[in-house]
Amino acid sequence: MIKHWQSLPQSNRLAAAVILMLTLVVITPLCGFLFQCGCDWPWQGLEAGCNFYQPQAPHKCPWCVSMLMGVVSTGIAIASGVMVALWVPTLWQTGTQSAVLMRILQGFAVFFVLALLLADIAAKWQLYPFGIGSV
Repeated sequence: MIKHWQSLPQSNRLAAAVILMLTLVVITPLCGFLFQCGCDWPWQGLEAGCNFYQPQAPHKCPWCVSMLMGVVSTGIAIASGVMVALWVPTLWQTGTQSAVLMRILQGFAVFFVLALLLADIAAKWQLYPFGIGSV
């Protein structure tokens, strides 16, 4: 596995590392945006304001209340974004700044679309009435 990783062009590895860091920072505020649950940026409390921690809340964040759904949804979205940045071909020549930027954009787009889709599934599965799950 490590040998295969080392055989990839440095531009691919750089794009994958950027996607991994970017998605790990963005996932919690995205949760707050999608579910209107109170999750926020890391420097603004991360999940401290999430309705999961409010005992009186009638509905709790679908990603936080179901650890399995939360880990699976976010894990699939993040891993897919990283894999796209690593292996999906671009129109630009490998190693160029344009190729790195395109890999980052492709990886983030895949992450975002999958996060939206999986958040919608989680919200509907758990009958969560706010944000993306509301009708």
